[in-house]
Amino acid sequence: MAEVDFLNVSTDQIRHQINQVLLSYNNDWDIFAEVLQNSVDAIRREKPTKGHIKLTVDALTNTIEIEDNGCGIDPKLLPVLLAPFSSDKKNSGSLIGSKGVGISFVIFSSLDFEIESHHSSGASKAQIVNAKPWLDSDTDELPKLAFEEVKMGQSKGTKIKIRLPKPEGDSSHFFWWTYEQIKMVLLTKTAAGDTNTIWNETPQLDVILTFVDLNGEKHQEELDGKYYLPTHVLKKSSYISIREFEEFVSSDRSDADKRRKLKDKLVYHDGVVDGPGASKIRYWAAFVPKRKTWDEISAAANLIDKELLNPDSSKRLSTQGDEPFHFSGGMYTATRGMPTGIRTEMKTKGYSGYLPNFFIILDYSMLSFDIGRKSIPGRQLGMLRDHAADIFNNIVKTIGKHMSGDVDIYEDDWDKSSAFSEIRKLAELKSNSSKFLKRAFDQEASVAAIFFEMIGNGTIENIEPYVSGYKGRYDLFAKYKNKDVVIEFKHTLSDLFKDFNDEVKLFDQIDFVVIWDIQEKDRRVIETRGLDLNEESASEFSSNPDSIFHYTLSMGPVRPIKIICIRKLLDPS
Repeated sequence: MAEVDFLNVSTDQIRHQINQVLLSYNNDWDIFAEVLQNSVDAIRREKPTKGHIKLTVDALTNTIEIEDNGCGIDPKLLPVLLAPFSSDKKNSGSLIGSKGVGISFVIFSSLDFEIESHHSSGASKAQIVNAKPWLDSDTDELPKLAFEEVKMGQSKGTKIKIRLPKPEGDSSHFFWWTYEQIKMVLLTKTAAGDTNTIWNETPQLDVILTFVDLNGEKHQEELDGKYYLPTHVLKKSSYISIREFEEFVSSDRSDADKRRKLKDKLVYHDGVVDGPGASKIRYWAAFVPKRKTWDEISAAANLIDKELLNPDSSKRLSTQGDEPFHFSGGMYTATRGMPTGIRTEMKTKGYSGYLPNFFIILDYSMLSFDIGRKSIPGRQLGMLRDHAADIFNNIVKTIGKHMSGDVDIYEDDWDKSSAFSEIRKLAELKSNSSKFLKRAFDQEASVAAIFFEMIGNGTIENIEPYVSGYKGRYDLFAKYKNKDVVIEFKHTLSDLFKDFNDEVKLFDQIDFVVIWDIQEKDRRVIETRGLDLNEESASEFSSNPDSIFHYTLSMGPVRPIKIICIRKLLDPS
């Protein structure tokens, strides 16, 4: 009987197997989860003093770059590990990955995949071009791996660059997201957001996140590798732990005292419960006073448009927890410090009306999940749901009847009556050209408001506003006598010079500056900068030359900036 090598597979079979891997993933952010998981595992193997990851996302070039100071990859193993279903992390207790499919998902989602790795045994580079087009084709020719050994660097680590296909018309893709939304996803859905830090463990890594958005604006921040809890958005007086509340009520307290203690607060609780055998499950749970509080926290974190919370807005809030960058209730899971990103609906026999108010994340070291991080095996899921339900019921029993109000999302404590007391002492404005009662005391917002008011009442003519704050660059884009102009609002000219110093605003891009008035400190700064300030006898903004004044600020051959002084418009004398 002849022997047949039946384990040989055809190109079509290879392509089919890889396609099955890609079909297992259904989130745009899965590619972040896979590359960050590999970097975190490499750092855990190397055990540096602190792990460092640099992640760059460029929406203009459709590229992702990630660099870490992990253990690197042995040059002899690199070509092997880039093959589908290969892994060197099987049965590795502290590491997260083991299935050997994540890197295949990344490679075959890309147009260009490049990797350079420095290991104690040497350094090497590899490149795979057009893996995604090959996967979508029917050619029998297999993709090629370009490989070379390179000079060893001063430190170990791996750098990967991925160029993805342009996501035509898909506005849900992460290239269309904002910087804050990408940060939220990284710190709640990937290994960059270490859940060990929830229970006060020191962050083992930091992430330098760089994002170039579709407008070409660059955002960069160094992030601690900490899981992003909803309490991180709030000031300390806006949340309270169950333990603190129980200590408070251990003395004889009235129901009114208890309600006051919990009013406007998010309540959280953390702890450990027993898992199967000798295993332990850590948890952190939060309960908010009203469902809309999740939207308010998300808006405070700049994850969604604050205008969506306005009941009179023509916009409608559609992100009710389905978006990956929206704080919401639900049950979330993690394993060995890595969030899975899997959100699961909870089940409970009582208090079900409060479930949308409840958030919980459970970290279980024995947790299993499918390739695409979409689901958890039924038995484990049932066990975790039971624990979550018990924790939920205990919290509701402890605080439910005492909760009311909304969480305060503002940065500073504020006393309304004290503020008005101070305001009443400010100098009176007393102008027939404005309804404002007080002068613009060091307030840019008041200068802008009075300016718009004076356009409306005809004191300022020939200026027609297009839009305010377009793309966060300049304050007002307007039309003046059929010419397009850029207008800035400041209380003093000195405030504008600070923007020039930081290169936030550019002299030759601004046409008009609206201020309260020229002050002596402005004149001193103008002198030291070698600028010229000339007072005009009448303004071009009105047919009445006796009622409006302005200045011209000049800097050599550059087009001068016209200055409008609100104080002089209000009081020409």
